[in-house]
This record gives sequence, structure tokens and C-alpha cells, in this order.
Amino acid sequence: MNWTTRQSAFITLLAMLFGLGMIFILAYQVNSSYKVEVQRARLGAAHQSSEVAHKISGALREIDIVLKDLSDRINPQDLMNAELGHSRNTELQNILLDKLLQIHQADNIVLVSSNSSITHRALDTPSNGQLMDNAYFQLIRNNRYQERIYARLASHSQNTGIVVARRIESLTAEFSGLIVASMTRNYLDDLLSKLHLGKHGSVQIIDQNKNILAKYPANAAILAIDEASLKSLMAGKENSVLINHTEKNQSISSYYLIKDTSFIVIVNASSDDYLLLWRSNTLYYLLGGGTLLIMALLMCYFFWRSHRLTQNLHKKENHLNASEARFRQMIETSPVAIVLARMPDYFITYINHQAAELFDQTQAGALSQRAFELYKSKLNFMDQVNKTQAGQDQHNIEVVLQRKNGQPFWGSLSMSISETSQSTTLMIGISDITIKKQLETDLQHRATIDSLSGLFNRAYFTEQANHEIARAKRNQQPLLVIMLDIDHFKRINDNWGHDIGDKAIQSLAELCRSTLRDIDIIGRIGGEEFAILLPETDLEKGFPVAERLRQRIEAQRIVLPNQQTLQFTASIGVSTLCADDQKIDQILKRADLALYQAKNEGRNQTVIYSKKTE
Repeated sequence: MNWTTRQSAFITLLAMLFGLGMIFILAYQVNSSYKVEVQRARLGAAHQSSEVAHKISGALREIDIVLKDLSDRINPQDLMNAELGHSRNTELQNILLDKLLQIHQADNIVLVSSNSSITHRALDTPSNGQLMDNAYFQLIRNNRYQERIYARLASHSQNTGIVVARRIESLTAEFSGLIVASMTRNYLDDLLSKLHLGKHGSVQIIDQNKNILAKYPANAAILAIDEASLKSLMAGKENSVLINHTEKNQSISSYYLIKDTSFIVIVNASSDDYLLLWRSNTLYYLLGGGTLLIMALLMCYFFWRSHRLTQNLHKKENHLNASEARFRQMIETSPVAIVLARMPDYFITYINHQAAELFDQTQAGALSQRAFELYKSKLNFMDQVNKTQAGQDQHNIEVVLQRKNGQPFWGSLSMSISETSQSTTLMIGISDITIKKQLETDLQHRATIDSLSGLFNRAYFTEQANHEIARAKRNQQPLLVIMLDIDHFKRINDNWGHDIGDKAIQSLAELCRSTLRDIDIIGRIGGEEFAILLPETDLEKGFPVAERLRQRIEAQRIVLPNQQTLQFTASIGVSTLCADDQKIDQILKRADLALYQAKNEGRNQTVIYSKKTE
């Protein structure tokens, strides 16, 4: 074929334009993928800093709950003098140690007097004086409305960490001292070491004065703190997240303020980690793009006279494929599990990799299911679909889902409906919150159950007992309260050790559960002291129950590791509900007087409260 000058120029121009277009597409693809990787790193750093902050905040709240419960059991006079006598000092140490066992993240609990000296400790560990700097101590001392404070360990301490202090006041509302729990760097280092930071990433926890409380890895370089971000974070709203991307060193830093504290979590992601895959992929893109460019130029040269309709068809097909690929890439790289279902039959049309892993099945296998099969209850699914169709927002809904094998788990779910002229699609986004729900359950259990005996703790027993008293008075029914105390319990601890004393408490708790009814309320309200409330029970029926329990305790034998047996007895005081009783405290006081009489009259007996008892 003979080419004219005009035809050659046109073909050359077309080839150049096509080549420039390919270069532009390659540049656009490289730039887009770079932005995706940077955004993913930003989200990852923000998520990790938020996760660490929430875990530390939860740990601090858990410690504060235990200290709040402990403050109800400590007399302000106990903080004024460290020399209270061997018996009281031992009792205080046992109380502190019992509470310390409930919070694994703390390494010690101490009592601090009004002049900042430590009077009692759960563990007799070496100490260099105060646990917190004097400025923090004066802050909570001079502000009677400051119930608690989170501070760093004293600057002279050999270790670094966080302390939780709760204010103790006398009956006249005067400052008596503090209950202080310390969370050292060992717990913080263990928490930070579980993060996936990459080879060059790092994380550190600082206070508002930029003092480092913990960092990981230990040999990581100290981060340059962005002063503007730090000031903005400290002055902003709670739980605000500031992402600082420093182009000079190509790193991404996420700043997150731990709730109710002045401590900040900083997660640093290095471009050597989050751009590693992008750099290798970019090289392949360029090599493949160059090859495709040469082939495209050759194809342009040989097929430039192809029919225009065919060209338009190929362009639309390429555009559609590119759009689908980008759509799939966005969904597949999303940290949220996403499921698409066709309406109205709810057959799953697409499920991303995160959702397939969440439901423990393959992506291809999920396409044979319907969306409601992912729910534990189909009714919950249909209810959410109906609300979505009615225009009600369905975001962050907590619902029970199920994996392929039927195993249930908790998910936080958002649902929306997308309509086109050809189809209607249901879109479901899911996050696994099973661990969060388990933590909530654990916290509820710790707030109500005594960890040693498995019975109700004093606070929860009091709450349930007051409900029963109100119900009994409302229905005009009798009610009986039993106070029970192990005889010579201190002798058991002294002769056999505290572990055997714990076994005695656990054995007595099990005897109470097996002897009493399901409706009876049993609580451990002191070291070796228990309280039992028997609803709908008068003295005629209740006294034999108390005697039967006392006899079973006396007959109990505990086999010790050295094949010896331990036998102990208990003294019991009994009191009934009176007309003017409003709270359990009044009945407990009478039962305690009867218990005191049983102790004075030789122990191992049951005494009914009477006016002579006082």
C-alpha cells in the first residue's frame, strides 16, 4: 500500500498520542497506587494508635473500678499511721493483695497518707519513696473535687509507667490520703510488642511534657514530636486523632490521646515498610507498561484503519474492566468485611477477602448462599432490611452472626441499599467485635463476683439484697439474713499459709452453694466473713438451715497436699427483717451482733439476734 505524506503524518501523530496516553495511564496508575498505600498506612497507624489507647484506657478504668471498690473498705484512719498493729496491718495487706490479684496490669497497690508517705503495700517491693511526683500529689490533695488522677511514675523512679490514684476523705470531708495502683513499663512494653509495626516502624507513649513512658522496639530512635500536633491534640476534643505525614523522612505518625489522661500514643510507620510492595509493583508496572506500549504502537500501526464501531466497543470494554478492577481493589483492600447481595432473593453476588475469612469460608463458596444465612437469626436480618428500606439508618448495629460451621460471634454491622435501573443491591459492612463483647462481659463479671470464692462481692450482694428487702416489704413476706465467719481463720493462715486459707474460703463457698436454694443470695463481704439472704423465709424455717450449714462446715475435711486434713468451724449470727428496715445494712448489723455473741460464747454455734444481744 502506498502511503501519502498526509497519511504518514496522521499515523505518526496517532501513534504519538497513543504513546502519550499510555504514559499518562501508567503515571496515573502509579500515582493512584501510591496514594492507596499511603492512605492504607495512615489508616493502619491511626487504627493501631487508637487500639493501644483504648486498651490502656480500659486497663486504667479497670484499675480505677477496683480502687473505687477498695476505697469503700478502707478506713481513713488506716492512712494516718503505718503502725496499726500486726493484726490490722496484716488485714490491710490481705485486702490490698486481694484487689491486686483482680488487676493483672498493676504490679502493686499502696496506701498513701496525707503527707504523701506510703503506709501500707500489697507487695513489699523495694521503693524509693513517692510513687508520683509532688505536683500530681498536690493537684489531687488541693482539689476536693478531683476524685482520681492518672499520672506517670515519679521521675526519680528506676522504672517508668503510670499510676492511678484515688482520693480518700474522712467523714468530715477532709483529705486523708490516697489509694494508689502502679502500672509499670513491663505491662506497657508487653502491650506495644503485640503491634505489627513493620521492620522500621515504632510506637511510643509520652506524657504532655514529652517524657517517654514506653516505646517499642526498645532500640527505636526517639521520634521528633510535632509541637503543633501535640498542642492541637491536648487542646482538642477527647479521642481526637491527628495524623502527621512528614515528607522529609517519608514517615506517617499517628497521635492519639488516651481518654481522661494526659498521655499520648504515637505510632510511626516508615515508608521503608508501607511502600516496599508498591516500589516492587511499580517496577513491574513500568516494565509491563513499556512492553504494552511497544505492542500498542505496533497494533496502532497495523490496525489503525479498523472499523470505528469496533474501536468504540473495545474502549468501553476496557473502561468497564478498569472500573471493575478498581472497584474490586478498593473492596479487597478495605479493612472492613463487605458483602453484596441481590434483592429480593438475597443471593450473595460478591464477598471480599476479609468477609470470607471472617465467616471462615471461601469467596467462591459464599456465592451459593443467601445473605440471611450469615446471621444467627433470620428475623434480625429481615428486621434490618425492612428498616433500611424504610429509610432508617442502620449503622454500627451490634448483632450475632455465625461462621460456616455455625459458631456464633458478635459483629458491628452497617447496611445500605443501592438501586439502579437494572438491579437492586444490598451492601453489608461488618466488623468483628467479639473480643470487645467478651471484655464487656469480663468487666461485668469482675464488678459483681468475688474472684476467690466465686460468690457475689460485697457491693453486688448489697445491691441485690436491697432489691429483695424492697420486694419483701412490698409483698409483706418474711426475710432472713445469716452472717457467717470462719473460726480462728488467722490461725489457719498462720499455721498452713494463705493458700490453704484460700482453699478454706473456697470450700465454705461451695458448701453454701450446695446447701442453700437457688433463690438465696450469697456474698463474701469480708476476708473470711460471708452473708446470706434467704427470701420468703421466717426464723422457724431459717434457723434449721443455718444449723444444717454450720454442721456441714464442721464435718467438712480438706485434704492438703501433704495428705494431712484441715477441719474448721464457723460461727453464725441470724437476724430477720423488721418493719422499720429499709436497707440491708440494718439487718446485717443485727446479724453481726449475734455473730459476735456466738464468738464470745465459744464459737461453732448459731445465735439468733435478740435485744439481749446488744
